[in-house]
Amino acid sequence: MDSVTADRGKPVDPYPLPRRQFIDVGGIRTAYHEAGEGPETLVFIYGGNFGGADSASSAYAWNMQVAPLAKRFRVVVPDKIGQGFTDPPLRDEDYTMATVIAHIRDFIVALKLPPVHIIGHSRGGFASARLAMERPDLIRSLTTVTSGTLSPGVGTNEVVLARPPHPPFTRESARWVYENYCFRKEVVTEAWMDVVMETLNNPSYRRGVDKVVGQGLGASLFLPDLARYKRETLTWIDEGRLQRPTQVIWGFNDRTALVERGMELFERIAKHERRTTFNVFNEAGHFVYREHPERFNALLAGFVDLHSAR
Repeated sequence: MDSVTADRGKPVDPYPLPRRQFIDVGGIRTAYHEAGEGPETLVFIYGGNFGGADSASSAYAWNMQVAPLAKRFRVVVPDKIGQGFTDPPLRDEDYTMATVIAHIRDFIVALKLPPVHIIGHSRGGFASARLAMERPDLIRSLTTVTSGTLSPGVGTNEVVLARPPHPPFTRESARWVYENYCFRKEVVTEAWMDVVMETLNNPSYRRGVDKVVGQGLGASLFLPDLARYKRETLTWIDEGRLQRPTQVIWGFNDRTALVERGMELFERIAKHERRTTFNVFNEAGHFVYREHPERFNALLAGFVDLHSAR
């Protein structure tokens, strides 16, 4: 395939996602992408949360994983509730992390997926770990990637990403945020920014922004509830309730979630689950899997093979 299209001169995305599909999950129109027919099923959960006005996550965050890993596995990437192209919560009181986790659980059940290998990044890593403890029957293994939300301690992303140089909902603001997440700025491609802007301008996504930012549900509900939920989740880990093969992956150069916090998370999990590993990628920031996709995919495939049903 040419590196540019013939008619518009626009670079071709070398990692296009399969077509977007939709399924009803508890009354929420839920978007997802699926590829591959392998014996093991991988479910990818990206980070962020509903209401982000400076940047927006969607299933596209994992586009460099889908096609390569679908050659051997069934790969499923949902949009979380209120993010990407999935509808926001129906009620104000549901703008919580508990709702996010319940939606992921119900999505896996609705698709009738077998026990899955769940891979979660950042806040998606928190959601994935919590689900592995709440519903271990749905999870075969857990991979959590640079999840400051799950790891002990206080995050530094509020400092690193403070005061983007442009107003929200602009390409310049979103690019600045993602460039500061990554070790190298060139990782932030035009194709990635195209999808970020499409998401930011999606009317259903903007409804979530209005609730979280405009009506203040982020400060009054989501963040206080998340803090309580995090304390409880770390207590569960310390009690040994995470009993699934687990790998913790971190970017050595992640300024928003320092590698020391990843090591502490690994140590707490490993005390009770011997099938736990810790992998650090050099010259990698928050988006390890986009910054080193081939190495990440190989590491993940090996982990899945080791803990497959066969």
